[in-house]
Amino acid sequence: MEIRKIITGETHELVVSGRIDGEGANQLEIEILAAMRAGATTIYVNLSQTTFLCSAGLRVLLQYWRQMKANQRLLQATRPTPAVAAVLAATGFQDLVEKM
Repeated sequence: MEIRKIITGETHELVVSGRIDGEGANQLEIEILAAMRAGATTIYVNLSQTTFLCSAGLRVLLQYWRQMKANQRLLQATRPTPAVAAVLAATGFQDLVEKM
């Protein structure tokens, strides 16, 4: 899995390519935390190149969506591939994190 960062002011976009499995979820968590520490008010997790999303990845998205929301900030999972969109929909996470 690779994560490419695009930073525009206080908006950070994390473009995730490959599989978000257990190890990938840890890497995603590290990158989200780094963006939060850097003062990001908006974090987009771009899933347009993601081929798989496991439960650990879902946990990371939900955990940091809640933290950002509690601090009046925004974390959104965007542009999921059909396979990832199906996982988000099946688990009920689609309404929490996917807005684009």
